[in-house]
Amino acid sequence: MWMKANRKFIGEERAVSAVIGVILMVAITVAIAATVYLYVSGMITGGSSITPTVSFSQVANNNYLMVSGVEHGPVPKNVSIIFTNSSGGKATYGDITDTNSNNKLDAGDIIKPHDNLQAGETYTVTIIYAGKVIGSAKFTYYG
Repeated sequence: MWMKANRKFIGEERAVSAVIGVILMVAITVAIAATVYLYVSGMITGGSSITPTVSFSQVANNNYLMVSGVEHGPVPKNVSIIFTNSSGGKATYGDITDTNSNNKLDAGDIIKPHDNLQAGETYTVTIIYAGKVIGSAKFTYYG
């Protein structure tokens, strides 16, 4: 009785060749390994960080600049602000007036040069945070 039941499956013997079978197994293993690697590497690095950008401009005929916005912020108030003269030499550092007292550099804050500068001279103001320039603008000191 068992012999008759087993004979139903005997007939044409077709199968995938051993070489094609090995190639398929290797391809599947590589695909799974790549998927696991991408998943784990994303968890380990913690994603990418985006550098914030500060936009600011001089208030007409005044000796200060006003921050108009911060993209990808907030930015802590402990940034470096450098006023550079037209010949490229550092003239002075800048100070921040935190208008909403949140210890962040954000819209509405005021940036002033720490020291008096040459009246009528145009300077480049650069804001540096974590070693990267996050904002730059021209500034004319009126005296």
